[in-house]
Amino acid sequence: MKFFATLASLITLAAAAPAPSALASPQGLNAGVVTPSKVRVVGLSLLGSGCPAGSADVQIDATKTLLEVTFSEYIIQTGPGTKASEWRKNCKLTLNLEFDEGFQFATLATSFAGFAQIPKGARGLCTNTFDFTGVAGSSSYSISLVGQREGPFALSADPDITSWSPCGGTTSIMNMNTQCNISPTQSQALIAVDRISGKLTLNVSLEWRKCK
Repeated sequence: MKFFATLASLITLAAAAPAPSALASPQGLNAGVVTPSKVRVVGLSLLGSGCPAGSADVQIDATKTLLEVTFSEYIIQTGPGTKASEWRKNCKLTLNLEFDEGFQFATLATSFAGFAQIPKGARGLCTNTFDFTGVAGSSSYSISLVGQREGPFALSADPDITSWSPCGGTTSIMNMNTQCNISPTQSQALIAVDRISGKLTLNVSLEWRKCK
């Protein structure tokens, strides 16, 4: 079948793909903005069908305003011969960030990039939700992949509301839940890693401010 031939070639290419280059920072994103002098990941835990152990990575760019999360085994597929466990994938990341005292941050926007094969009449939906331990409320971002389409995608979303990390320390725990599904499940469809990078990539823009 064309669908499974595509999947097989995709996985082969992903395995042979070179390591991605350093993060690219949006031009002017950090101009005139006060940011901590250092930001680093001091703890990361993963849970979910879209991120088996060792299959996800988190990096922060030099401006401290772009967080990149990459998944190497995040593949959703539907159609004849597939199982219910393949129709929907998710990954819950608990991320502990360390930074200079007196700052707090929020997520501004997200962009999701990968490969999709969605036939006419079908739709893929990916939702990213963020919240901070100790703070009420969350921010949610959703993108739709409406058929008919086949090829790489890079789609952005703005938050429904903005939630800020707590003040009063040098670390903050951010919880991220990324989930994707395809419907109807009878259609042969696919959302997966990009053919060139071998990754499904979630970029998160961060905004920093001084605590009052």
